[in-house]
Amino acid sequence: MGGYGTSRRRGLESSRDRWPRTRAAGFIPVMRFRALAGAVLLGFAAQDPAPPEIVSVRATRGQVTVAFSKPVEKAAAEKPESYSIEPGVKVSAASRGMDLRTVTLTPSTPLDEGKGYALIVTGVTDCQKPPVPVAPGTRKEFTLLKGIMSAPEAPAAAPKARVNHAGRPLPPLPKFKAPVMFNAPEADDILDAMQVFPKDNPWNEDISKLPVHTDSDRIVRNVGADTNIHVDVSENFILIPPDQPKVDVKITTYKDVSDKGPVPMPDNAPIQGWGIENETLEHIQRVGDGDRHVLLVDPHNQKLYEFYQARRTEAGWEASIAVIWDFTSNKTRPKNWTSADAAGLALFPGSIKFHELDRGRVEHAIRLTVSKTRRACIWPATHTYAGHTDDPYFPAMGQRFRLKASVDISKMPKQAMPVAVALKKYGMIVADNGRDWDLCATPDRRIIYDQMRALHKLKGSDFEVVVTTGEKEGPRAAGARP
Repeated sequence: MGGYGTSRRRGLESSRDRWPRTRAAGFIPVMRFRALAGAVLLGFAAQDPAPPEIVSVRATRGQVTVAFSKPVEKAAAEKPESYSIEPGVKVSAASRGMDLRTVTLTPSTPLDEGKGYALIVTGVTDCQKPPVPVAPGTRKEFTLLKGIMSAPEAPAAAPKARVNHAGRPLPPLPKFKAPVMFNAPEADDILDAMQVFPKDNPWNEDISKLPVHTDSDRIVRNVGADTNIHVDVSENFILIPPDQPKVDVKITTYKDVSDKGPVPMPDNAPIQGWGIENETLEHIQRVGDGDRHVLLVDPHNQKLYEFYQARRTEAGWEASIAVIWDFTSNKTRPKNWTSADAAGLALFPGSIKFHELDRGRVEHAIRLTVSKTRRACIWPATHTYAGHTDDPYFPAMGQRFRLKASVDISKMPKQAMPVAVALKKYGMIVADNGRDWDLCATPDRRIIYDQMRALHKLKGSDFEVVVTTGEKEGPRAAGARP
């Protein structure tokens, strides 16, 4: 939250600097880093003699996602006969992801919980000319774990298949009984099954074909045409079960614009920045300054709870503001109301998360900060008073930028590629005052920071301001396709 024209970014710079050094001392698991090292160093270089290798396999009962070590050719990768699952399961469909490295498979029959399987791949090639095929006998063992990894038993009447706004089939939402931290493997499968806000919500809107704003060049220059993009790793969150006990949170500052409690705040709720700082969670819950966001995600009840300047005290939890969002609704904050973010927007939907990078698809706009905004807001933003100027050539809260279609992203490494693709398709939304061109990401140690640095080569001049759609325009217009 940007408050009423104030910026709160203290302490984040040291966090950014600390992450790469921590990683060098073993931040990323060694085996995972080695598996990806060839892709990081070689990118899309020609004449790479190494064959595509299977990096990972993730599965639910009805879906198997395989990640390769390098981009694979579409026609071969999407042939079901290129894959088999032992023992005795055929593949009925295959679809390559937008990152060119992940392929989602549909087994002909559901997989069994607790059973071990092996994925065998033949005939898949990389994208070089001449192509290099997978090595003979390429296979990867995996087990469909009980509980969090698996889908629930099918009811007598099969439910209608869920497909999200990006056309991706959604697996059944896993059940869980205790809070799940953002950086736990269990979180990935829960998040993969969620539709965050309606399909036609602005965060989920494809803006790749929207017209360029007539003042785009001047607005970009005022933010910094030669300033590089930066990925800010600080916004964590926790997933809470549907029956999480509710407690009262004392509101200290913005009582008139806070939503009423009690709220399902768990004892281990993480404070913004935890996960990259060396302090214990208990210490950070009680000590420190800055924005101190707390984000609680309730997938089964489809609710999001966000707090600004949250703190745990001997008397209980307190925060400057509390905001409750409904994932089934496009309802915004009332006019001129702020939220845990300055623009009056939700924080959670705009952050870059590990599971998105792992599957190769970021399917939403990305939260953006700039140092100076004008006193105005563009829907769905609601808060006008966080601005610094009336100059029309500075961005407003809610201003939307898009990576130009002409920008070459073909050499982006595996984890940076889905972000670059999303910047062209969904863009980024000005949500707070802070460092110029800062993109929001979670402090998940599975994110390979050296790969994310590739995004830092992008500059302000690589982006353009688009003419955004209003509350009843674009996908929300009468008669628009859902």
